[in-house]
Amino acid sequence: MMKERILKITTSNSQSVMLMHFISTILCLYTLIYKSNSYWWLISLVVYFCTGCLGVTVTFHRYLSHRSYQMPKVTEYIFSVFGALGGTGSPLGWAALHRAHHKHSDQALDPHSPQNSKLNVFFSRYQFKLDKWAVRDLIHQPFHKNLHSYYHLVIIAWSLLWLSFGFEYFLFIVAVPMAIQIWVSTASNIFNHWLGYRNFATDEKSTNNAFIALLSWGEGWHNNHHKDPSRWNFKVKWWEFDISALIIGVIKK
Repeated sequence: MMKERILKITTSNSQSVMLMHFISTILCLYTLIYKSNSYWWLISLVVYFCTGCLGVTVTFHRYLSHRSYQMPKVTEYIFSVFGALGGTGSPLGWAALHRAHHKHSDQALDPHSPQNSKLNVFFSRYQFKLDKWAVRDLIHQPFHKNLHSYYHLVIIAWSLLWLSFGFEYFLFIVAVPMAIQIWVSTASNIFNHWLGYRNFATDEKSTNNAFIALLSWGEGWHNNHHKDPSRWNFKVKWWEFDISALIIGVIKK
């Protein structure tokens, strides 16, 4: 019975994530010698806000993975597409991976613990078997099932769309935000269980890291999150600013 629950693929489309990590990083480095107007960087930041904050943090993590608040269905679908365009995997795959992280945090089966390999900060390697039972609330929803199945096509279509307008559009709307998203997500996975302070004596090695919180829209308050994963607001101390929680507060209203 258990074998039927295991889908023998990597949940976050591991090979494609590694490839996008490499390509987007090379293109992002290319922008250092590419003479472009400053407003292009502002556009990249806006796209990263959509993919990283609205998509990954607000939707993939706090809504789909933990169901810590309620969201209108149309908002869920739009923000899920935003998150998918960030390059760190489909919503279904991301949720499965994150639930595995909480279930096996800092143990051998944790898909991205620095206790297993700190080199994961440089390589987006998420190799593990997708437990369909763990995401049974998502896998039977046609939207999320299809977005997972055709994830590569979504990324290719998004890239070709902006390439049709010109290389500069593709560079700053697709490649640069994707590179930022993948690097911040990878760094968050590692440093949030390695460097920082702890408000709570949890069973694993989660930490709070203010720098990561700044880069990842509040995800750096990770020890607070592991203390109570069901809370949508990661802030505990008054100065622990959580921009994603502010946005969720608006959604809840």
